[in-house]
Amino acid sequence: MIKVSQIDSAVEIAKLSSIDVAGFAVGRSSSANALDVDQCGGLCSGLDCAYAVYPIGGFDDIGFCRELLEELKPRYLEFTVVDPEKIELSAAQLRALSALDVGKIANGLFLLRDDLSLLDRISHMDALVHAGVELFQIEVESLVDPEARIARRSHARIAQFLSRYPALIGDSLALGVGLPDVNQVGYNLTLANKSARPYDLSQQHYSLSSAIRIVKGLRAAPVRRA
Repeated sequence: MIKVSQIDSAVEIAKLSSIDVAGFAVGRSSSANALDVDQCGGLCSGLDCAYAVYPIGGFDDIGFCRELLEELKPRYLEFTVVDPEKIELSAAQLRALSALDVGKIANGLFLLRDDLSLLDRISHMDALVHAGVELFQIEVESLVDPEARIARRSHARIAQFLSRYPALIGDSLALGVGLPDVNQVGYNLTLANKSARPYDLSQQHYSLSSAIRIVKGLRAAPVRRA
């Protein structure tokens, strides 16, 4: 499965026709950070794949979330996970997720060479699954980049974690090096937007031409065991 996030034009959709999930940020009005509902609806009408919408206001505006589901009928609602240490905010997010009848994608999750603490958050991950999360979007730094490579001895632990929580991973995909199989179900690429910060907090962004090349490479690449 390949997802491309922060799509905002028909040209991008046409050139990324082979992807499995398209990601859009949507606000009550259009801005550098988001499409409005009508703009997103127009783009979604030309899609041959599933799509996810990310409400810019999060779940603070639950009415807008419901409007998006009614108007756009996405396969997924995407959101940024609240740190579980923020107990009240995290509990409120879980309640809002449970109230929305749609599959969810959780973003804003990271596995870093010097911080693998996500692997210890089993109870919170289970709570997110219970609230309807179907996919976890996790940025990994890195399984392949020699400048930020996670120790190989940790790969088995990551693979065990991802066997329990279906994940689309992002990594240093521009290196053109095949990623090892750590039980990921797919990959996420976030398109570069010079005027806006990525809504999924990704630190790795790709031009459209780079994304096209990477998608082709991922489709052709054999699975390599960790």
